[in-house]
Amino acid sequence: MKNYLLLCGGVGGAKLALGFSKILSDSNYTIAVNTGDDFKHFNLKICPDLDTVMYTLSNESDLSKGWGRANESWEMLSALKQLGGETWFQLGDKDLATHIIRTQLIANGSSLSEATQELTQRFGLKSNILPMTDDLVETYIQTQNRLLSFQEYFVKFQCEPSVTDFVFKGLDKAKFNPLIDLDAFDEIVICPSNPFVSISPIIQLDPLNQFLKSHPERVSVVSPIVNSKSLKGPTSKMMNELGMDTSVLTIANYYSEYARTLFIDSTDHQEESLIAGMGYKVSLANLVMNNLGSKINLAQSVIDYLEAK
Repeated sequence: MKNYLLLCGGVGGAKLALGFSKILSDSNYTIAVNTGDDFKHFNLKICPDLDTVMYTLSNESDLSKGWGRANESWEMLSALKQLGGETWFQLGDKDLATHIIRTQLIANGSSLSEATQELTQRFGLKSNILPMTDDLVETYIQTQNRLLSFQEYFVKFQCEPSVTDFVFKGLDKAKFNPLIDLDAFDEIVICPSNPFVSISPIIQLDPLNQFLKSHPERVSVVSPIVNSKSLKGPTSKMMNELGMDTSVLTIANYYSEYARTLFIDSTDHQEESLIAGMGYKVSLANLVMNNLGSKINLAQSVIDYLEAK
């Protein structure tokens, strides 16, 4: 069995990661998670994508919302509202405990990787979920009117402002997580996460950036676009506002210098020959993951294809 590195954002990436976790042994995969949307809220270190992956793999995720913890309560948020505090970013009581523990660990000298490893173990998981970097990278959305932090854009303003560009503060000085030995992986899979705000911050990090460009034959992309729509989140909206076609061809173009294999949905079969003409190996699969079985099936399709390379 090959060793796999998954490059992962939040909800969409976490679904595929869950499928992988049901098939592979813990020693055969590592998940590098976007931290560009991390931020401080009430002086707590909030890591939305890391938490989504951790909650999903530990069966703690709220499946109805797609984020946060299952069977959540909201007493703190209710009391905060009564006192006139900011409530635009919803922190459930159980979720709040995660952020308090992480903030405490980091305040006591732990790196983000060490804090993540400690938390994943407390959730009954192995320590193969890691942040993309221990350095601070902050994602900002340039809109037509002003620059917004990612959480302001995504949560406070519900992705409504029109996007014109993306800014990643600190990215030029940040390094890809040194705990992740790139040479140890036979295959690198870019999960079906938003390419602009979930994957771009990861793949721009050195030395990962240079590694991907030097070894594109090891890199596969699972398209976040199916039948001209994004599977989750504002990907298609962002594409439209940036003047891009919402299609798998746009995904192929976006990752052309990094990858040589692209998984597309069977409904996009008409684009297969065009994508192949761009130098990709193309595999058709059912990319819609709406239950546990479909998540496992997609992961199995990806693994079967890559094992047979």
